[in-house]
Amino acid sequence: MDVDKPTADRRRFYRFPVDYPISYTSEHSPDISTGMTVNLSEGGLLACLFDRMRVGTQLDLEMFYTSELQFTSLSAQAKIVWKDITEIREAIEYQYGIEFIKINRGEKAKLYKLLDSISPANHYPLKENILTPK
Repeated sequence: MDVDKPTADRRRFYRFPVDYPISYTSEHSPDISTGMTVNLSEGGLLACLFDRMRVGTQLDLEMFYTSELQFTSLSAQAKIVWKDITEIREAIEYQYGIEFIKINRGEKAKLYKLLDSISPANHYPLKENILTPK
C-alpha cells in the first residue's frame, strides 16, 4: 500500500459505484491516457489508471457514460489527492482519489443529473442554484 493513501475516511460526499471509462491529460504530459472510474461523487472520483503520477498532479479529464440512450461525457479539471498501488497478474495498477477542482455550470448540472440517475430510488439532492441559469 502506498503511504499517500489516507488512513481515515474523510469523505464529504456519498460515493456511487460506477465503471465509466475516462480519458485525461496531465499537467506534465499532453498525451491522452485512459482509465476506468471505480466510484463517483459530487466532489470527485476514484479511478484505476496505469500511469504513475504524484499526489497534487492536475488533470484535464473526461468521463464517458450513457444518458437517455445517448453516449455523452462529463469534463472537469481535477487534482490527484491520494494514490494506492495494486499489482494484478504481474501488472501494476494505480488507484487515484481524484478531486474535481474546476467544473463549469453546464458540466456540474450533468454531474448532478447523472448522480440522480444512479442513486438508489433517484433521490440524489439536485442543486437548484447550479441548474438554474443566472
